[in-house]
Amino acid sequence: MGLIDTTFSSIPAKILDKWGISLTFIKTASNQSYNVATGDVSGTDTDVSVKGVILQVSPSEDDEIKQKTDIQVIIGNKELGDYYPTVRDRIQYTEAGATKVAKIVSVTTSRGDKPVLHTVIARPQ
Repeated sequence: MGLIDTTFSSIPAKILDKWGISLTFIKTASNQSYNVATGDVSGTDTDVSVKGVILQVSPSEDDEIKQKTDIQVIIGNKELGDYYPTVRDRIQYTEAGATKVAKIVSVTTSRGDKPVLHTVIARPQ
């Protein structure tokens, strides 16, 4: 285990437990099948309750990938363990009393031997 793991791995959980909001991280099913006749994709997604912080993407961060309507979501490794978010996953959250789902468009993971913190850019659908 690297020094970053032993020194920093517990810090995101402490901060997010105190100041984060409840979100649902939706892991896309790893075993999906596609029905050519109907166009349906089948497979069971996994919902994971996580704590996170949602930030707006600032105009200075806007680039070819990010859009001004995107959100930046910071989540720790406590609930996801060794799982690395992918662009196939989604984030479900509440905004102004409405439940919204955002598709992940990019992920940056801070890590040592294991993930410590994930910064996700997600696009509300």
